[in-house]
Amino acid sequence: MTTTPETRPGVEQDLTDRFGALARTFVAELEAQGRLVEAGGAAALEQLRARFDGSRPDSAYQSAVDVIVDDCGFPQPVATRVATALNRRGLLGPGGEPEPQHDPAPGPDPLTPPARGSIVLPRARREQPQPPETAPVLTVVPVPDQAPTIRPAAAQPRGEEPPAAWSQAQALAVTVAARLQTQHADRLEVLQIEAADERVTVVIRAASLADWEYWLDAIDAPLNVPTRRAGWAQVAAGRIDGVDVHLTAHEVPRLLEEAEQASAESFYLWGRVYDLTRPLVDQRGLVWLYLGQRQEGGMPLLFQRSTDGPLYPLGSIVMGNGPLTALPEPPAEPVAAAAAVQEAGGEQR
Repeated sequence: MTTTPETRPGVEQDLTDRFGALARTFVAELEAQGRLVEAGGAAALEQLRARFDGSRPDSAYQSAVDVIVDDCGFPQPVATRVATALNRRGLLGPGGEPEPQHDPAPGPDPLTPPARGSIVLPRARREQPQPPETAPVLTVVPVPDQAPTIRPAAAQPRGEEPPAAWSQAQALAVTVAARLQTQHADRLEVLQIEAADERVTVVIRAASLADWEYWLDAIDAPLNVPTRRAGWAQVAAGRIDGVDVHLTAHEVPRLLEEAEQASAESFYLWGRVYDLTRPLVDQRGLVWLYLGQRQEGGMPLLFQRSTDGPLYPLGSIVMGNGPLTALPEPPAEPVAAAAAVQEAGGEQR
């Protein structure tokens, strides 16, 4: 486009109008931001700010804000938030000076463009763990007929309330369980003895019927205690110092069946198998014999050896004199054994 003398004044006027509008807009924006002052006003503001910063205890805070705004180019609100976060963490230090670091970490590398404006915090020093102190050795002094002062761990109920919240019945159950553990600690058949709420549970794996009968006496089960089979275990209940004690004996049903099959004539009564073909001795040392007579209900009738006394039911003898035990068979006499060998056509050695 060619500019002629006639059109030049019009173009200049158009440019003047446009630049004037742009200048007015720029000035309005400066006034809105509070950055427009009169001549000499900037120096006055700078002196006022220096005097105000010198009187404030947190001049380091304002210095940090100015550095973030002037050097990093971040807006005033962002700079204020960053400086506030640093001040809360104590990184600016009191009195406008940074806090001394006892073990400063290596300084960061020069900031790269992606890291501009990032906050670099010192890494806290990790303290070395101290070795645990050696626990004192506790010595348990046994006291006859008393539970130990240090209760066995298995006697304490699992998953129950702390000891402070136990009732009197629960505390008594724990005491009975601890006593059973202490008195029968050498029994190899024991699997578990512990207090369960207000009762005690005993679990064993019997190797013989003697183990089963031992624990019937240990839990103070009545002589006529009812027992029942639960799978491959036999269960019974006793009572010690007012606390119910429940006994679970594994393998006992099998042992009872084997004992019944091994005898030509046996009788099962209150958890025990009695071999009626052999002499039976009670807890007082009296020997009883069975001659094949029974009551109408099937209860065997026995009489005392070396007497002409009457017949007594087996149940009455057990309740009066305790459980009976079969006497061991006497060994064969040498003369009778030699005769038996000669009759068989053999030779005695």
